[in-house]
Amino acid sequence: MVDESERERAKSAFADPTQYLRNNSYITLRAQAVRRMVPATSAKSILDLGCGDGRISIPLVGDADELLLVDASKGMLELAVQHVPAAMVDRVHFECRDIATFEPTRQFDLVLCIGLLAHVPNPGSLLELISRCVAPTGCALVQFTDNSCLLGRASNWLGAVLRRLFHPGTHTLTRMTIDDVLSDMAKHGFRMTRSYRYVFLPGVQRLPPPVTHAVVQLAGRKPIAKYGGEVIAAFSR
Repeated sequence: MVDESERERAKSAFADPTQYLRNNSYITLRAQAVRRMVPATSAKSILDLGCGDGRISIPLVGDADELLLVDASKGMLELAVQHVPAAMVDRVHFECRDIATFEPTRQFDLVLCIGLLAHVPNPGSLLELISRCVAPTGCALVQFTDNSCLLGRASNWLGAVLRRLFHPGTHTLTRMTIDDVLSDMAKHGFRMTRSYRYVFLPGVQRLPPPVTHAVVQLAGRKPIAKYGGEVIAAFSR
């Protein structure tokens, strides 16, 4: 059974984007990784579930592409609007909606779900939604923390401690393993075609911005990155 109080706490955590976005160099790291992992195709349609301020998906939009940004946070979407270049405004659309109530009216060539899976009480349902959103020849990029990895468990534990100390009352992050995600996606006919790992360091945003940026970039590079618990996985049928 889904704990509705947890769902509401998760929504309230992102109602004001300031805390999440402040000095968050991991957004840049994820955007760089996603750009490398997106297949080279012609005109495409993109869906970004839990889009945040749009900095990951908006740069992917080419001259003939279109993008749908979905997020439960009105504040995040207002920031995303500001990041859309004038030449793209007719091809970038927004939907402020809790992901639990989102129902796609079409399928997309590329579906992104970055930084969302840990914040929903039922990740299996979200993965099922993702599978329904992907066009027959399309792909999905999904980010999650692998709790079967030592550094994944460590970042989950340290993150929980820091949240209790500095943000009491916040929601509990959902924990999963790479096998959980692979198994759920396989049920819907998807296989992982590519993956990228990096190290997540809870609390690094409290460092001076130049230091944070340098540390995060290092955490995303070999040989350190391959031991990381954070995974961005590409899936296709």
